[in-house]
Amino acid sequence: MTQQELKEHNKNRKIWQICIVTDDLDKTVKEWVDIYQVGPWTISSFSDKTSEDFMVDGKPVTEPFEFKVAISHIGDMELEIIQPVSGPNIYWDHLKRKGPGLHHIKEYFPTDTIKAEVGRYEKLGIPVTQTGWYEKQDVHYYVDTEEKTGMILELGNCPDIKRQEGTFRVYPEK
Repeated sequence: MTQQELKEHNKNRKIWQICIVTDDLDKTVKEWVDIYQVGPWTISSFSDKTSEDFMVDGKPVTEPFEFKVAISHIGDMELEIIQPVSGPNIYWDHLKRKGPGLHHIKEYFPTDTIKAEVGRYEKLGIPVTQTGWYEKQDVHYYVDTEEKTGMILELGNCPDIKRQEGTFRVYPEK
């Protein structure tokens, strides 16, 4: 693509989120508040009880699983911190190989166009490593761009998730 074609192609794209993976979510969230003054954080759980169609490496996950997720905003950018807790997911592998740190960036796509974008990556030989729906609202597809770019790309529809009382907590509390 030419410079002009790239500019035109990218002008309406939206990088929605930056995510780090940790082995201690509460400690990491506290550090982001204390050191960077980022917060408040909405902390919830992505699990077999809150999700549907969860797949890792192309295989449906049928056993119990959980990972904790903390979300905050810096301007219009979402910052996410994830801690794997149990069961299969791609975060364990990241922690094992690289330790805590940058895991992925997330690009926004409308629900009705996201599968076409996933297909574009698959045609390039870049497979989906994890996918699923959270609370029947939020779909994610991680495409394995790590070998080529040093990190994973997440494609998602990025809705404003409506959480039920008692399914999340906020830090700091006040």
